[in-house]
Amino acid sequence: MRLHALVLLLCALYGSVFAFGKLTLEYAPPVFITAARMLLAGFLLLGYQFLFRRKHFILKTKHLWPMIVIGCTNVYLTNVLEYWGLQFMEAGKACFIYSFSPIATAILSYLWFNEKVTLKKWMGLSIGVLGFIPILIVHSRAEDNSGYFLFLSYAELAILGAAIATAIGWIVMRQVVKKHAYSSVMANGSSMLIGGTLALIHSFIVEDWSPTPITDLEPFLGWFLLLTLISNLIAYNLNTVLLRHYTATYLSFAGLSQPFFAALFGWIFLAEVMSSYFWLSVFAVSIGLYIYYQEELITKKN
Repeated sequence: MRLHALVLLLCALYGSVFAFGKLTLEYAPPVFITAARMLLAGFLLLGYQFLFRRKHFILKTKHLWPMIVIGCTNVYLTNVLEYWGLQFMEAGKACFIYSFSPIATAILSYLWFNEKVTLKKWMGLSIGVLGFIPILIVHSRAEDNSGYFLFLSYAELAILGAAIATAIGWIVMRQVVKKHAYSSVMANGSSMLIGGTLALIHSFIVEDWSPTPITDLEPFLGWFLLLTLISNLIAYNLNTVLLRHYTATYLSFAGLSQPFFAALFGWIFLAEVMSSYFWLSVFAVSIGLYIYYQEELITKKN
């Protein structure tokens, strides 16, 4: 029961990140925000590991490649794409599109681990994919500014890309913390430093540093530190700890509650009101993934 409460807390924390992230974007560009968050959190986590748990302050050479994969996917690509897309849409919609990750996780697990997918699972996945259509056909004026590829805005495509990248990252992270027994602090700290370094190089190349990308330091620091505390220091590590008890697929499915929290925080802090298309999509995707997960439980029992 206590673990299920922690899963719900994790979803609330991740949901809040979209609203607080959008507030932070008012004072700095997306790639710089990713770089600053990840480097700060990475140094703090590894510093804690070195000072208080030095016995486990180790990263074997043979495990460097998985950490690079996690850093590139779950840290760099996920956050750069997510925050670039977030600046063009409501926090609730961005979070909901990001919830494509459980579908991506299920499909990647099928391709990666040759997991058996029954006809009922395929039906659930199909309903889940179709459930995204209502919210993807309605665009705000802000989304128009991002540009389009066919009927999808580039902002939507960016967040879909973030969902796929995070699915890859958490699958690899689960292998690292379970198979190789790395602590969540060591695994997250290492991957954040890798992803943050990539983002910093990216920011130097594409964003305006004259002299810094920050437009207003005081409000930026307030939202930035809150965002870093919630996302990097609490949620990332809580997610990694929960991966010891639940599969990446289960945690991804639990993440379906995140859009509700994102919509709530968006309404409170940004005065955003989600359309009926949002709720229709949430309902349809929830049905599809519920069918998938129920079938997965039956398959595991057998």
